[in-house]
Amino acid sequence: MTDERDDAEPRRMIYEIRRRVQAARNRYWADGVDSDLSTETHRELAIAALQYHDVLYEFRDESILTEDDWPDVEPLRKRVNKTVRRREQSDVFGEPATTKEVPAVQTLPTERLVELTEELDDLAKKLGFGAKAEEQTDVYGIDPDWDGGDDEYTAD
Repeated sequence: MTDERDDAEPRRMIYEIRRRVQAARNRYWADGVDSDLSTETHRELAIAALQYHDVLYEFRDESILTEDDWPDVEPLRKRVNKTVRRREQSDVFGEPATTKEVPAVQTLPTERLVELTEELDDLAKKLGFGAKAEEQTDVYGIDPDWDGGDDEYTAD
């Protein structure tokens, strides 16, 4: 890894965008629990994914990375600054459907945006920007050196 990874500013930017991404995912899960996914939540996920990718892109030449480590953001990028016409049914019985211009990003499934942010989390972790789990030697009060030996369990 280069010394760039130890620079405080890029590290701060990555952690800041990771908090934004997590906030957007939290909103997605909350909306989903209520079966009421908003276009604003979809928008926030799309923006967060694009910005997350941009912040990590600075590290694209790190030797630890392969091409396969980078998630495909092209389906999202190619929709930026574009609109599509979407047919919308009227809520009034007998009224004809109408068409409306909407951001093309809305045609990308929200679940794909969530997956994309999770793939970017994996990339950030591989670059060393993720939480590190400490090796546990005592899990729930169990002695890791105890092998059971010849001890027999006897019920009184």
